[in-house]
Amino acid sequence: MTDTLTTHLAPDIEPDAARAALRHAGFEFEDAIAVTRTLLDTFDGRLHAAGLRLEATTGNGLMLILSGDNVVPAYLTASSLPMWSSDLPAGPFRARLAGLLDVRALIPQLTVEATCARGARHDKAAKTVATASLYREIHVIGKDDAAVPRWTIEVEELTGYQKRARRARDVLDDVGLQRTNGDTLDLAAAAAGVEFAGISPSPAVPLDAAMRAEDGFRAVLANLADTVRLNWNGTVDRIDPEFLHELRVAVRRSRSVLGQGKRVLPADVAQRAGDGLKQLGTLTGPVRNLDVHVIEWETYTSELGTDVSAALQPVHDALSHRLDLAYLRLAEALQSTEINQFLDDWMTWLHTPMGDDVVRGRQADRPLGPIVARKIRRAHDRLVADGRLITPETPAAAVHDLRKHTKKLRYLLECFATLLPQRRRKDFLKRLKAFQSILGEHQDAEVHMAELAELSRELHEANESPHTLLAVGRLTEQLDRRRVAAREAFADEFDSFDSKPTRTALDSMLEGLA
Repeated sequence: MTDTLTTHLAPDIEPDAARAALRHAGFEFEDAIAVTRTLLDTFDGRLHAAGLRLEATTGNGLMLILSGDNVVPAYLTASSLPMWSSDLPAGPFRARLAGLLDVRALIPQLTVEATCARGARHDKAAKTVATASLYREIHVIGKDDAAVPRWTIEVEELTGYQKRARRARDVLDDVGLQRTNGDTLDLAAAAAGVEFAGISPSPAVPLDAAMRAEDGFRAVLANLADTVRLNWNGTVDRIDPEFLHELRVAVRRSRSVLGQGKRVLPADVAQRAGDGLKQLGTLTGPVRNLDVHVIEWETYTSELGTDVSAALQPVHDALSHRLDLAYLRLAEALQSTEINQFLDDWMTWLHTPMGDDVVRGRQADRPLGPIVARKIRRAHDRLVADGRLITPETPAAAVHDLRKHTKKLRYLLECFATLLPQRRRKDFLKRLKAFQSILGEHQDAEVHMAELAELSRELHEANESPHTLLAVGRLTEQLDRRRVAAREAFADEFDSFDSKPTRTALDSMLEGLA
């Protein structure tokens, strides 16, 4: 942010007294106008995490202000609130945002309405050397009960004229105003309970190796169910692709943890939850595959040349149309009574203490630590054993199954992370991720080649241009090269994982649990 202090008053001081004091100090004020100030960030607070703030102000047009600690503010006029970095004109402002946002959308986090009288002090050459903004009738949209300040004055330091701003603040101090760090948006956010940091839930929850296994598994599953619900509306409304991705990953983690907890959790509950989560996984899978294909489209086509890329436009349009329809079907399913009732019942069970009449799992009362250590080791051993069976002639389906094993192991490490030494867990996880990424490259290429083959048949039946059909062939060849490269890299990556250093890292990570 700019070097700005917000000064807000004691309840018994009127704003006219503050404005009169500043006028006496040489400030000239314009007439008050109605303004809105909106803070924009992603759902997970990426700009805030980078030490930046994006504000949209209205009054005399719409102005975007990108500011931050030790950052020179950047200003950009706009016609409407941007949702994506691509909504902005090309230039440094857009480039800075694009590098941080990736595929996440900008969402209004807080909107404040007020009337604002802007004041300025000028030197003998008529140059502005200090500014002050007097806000009255402050109101947070959607938060009628927020106890926002009755009015505020913001004094802004201008580069090279810091002393003039300090003098203005001294004048306001003499009137009896109280200084606070931040500005009117900060004060309004605090009053409304809005956190600028956003929401980025972790799969890990506080756990103790000595706690009952049932309690530990329920805590993990409750956290994951909360994450599913947290990303539910964003998926239905299709705000950005990450809502679906986070929901789907939380569902897959839940299914994996349920599978590992068969002897820990009540069998009937685990069965019902497993069936419901499987249905959710089935609903979200095709949409996510199409999402990834559209997201990666530019990467896939950038090396093919402008002529081929142009010829592929009908393919991209058809793919996007498929994605639109898939999202509509998914949104309809997620709004169904059946699916919502399942999730509500599952969350209620996870967050409600169990009665004494419940038939518990055989390992429910055992310590959590040794059970998790055994599950992790078995998942690792299964992955290694199946990986050793993979040869260049092994069908792709078997390679995909191996990828599922890597995910199951990774989910255990992520969901029960607080039981494991952080540095040792990261060392082992780094080795696993390197191997998993190769399998992911292979699977994405396989899935997207199959989608292209189906689209190509549809376009052929629709008498699409031969140039487009030839371009599909070029794109398919490129994807196949990515698939082959990933398959060829498999042996080296697997050998690196199936090694003594990896086993040593595993033993070191688990030694405190067993």
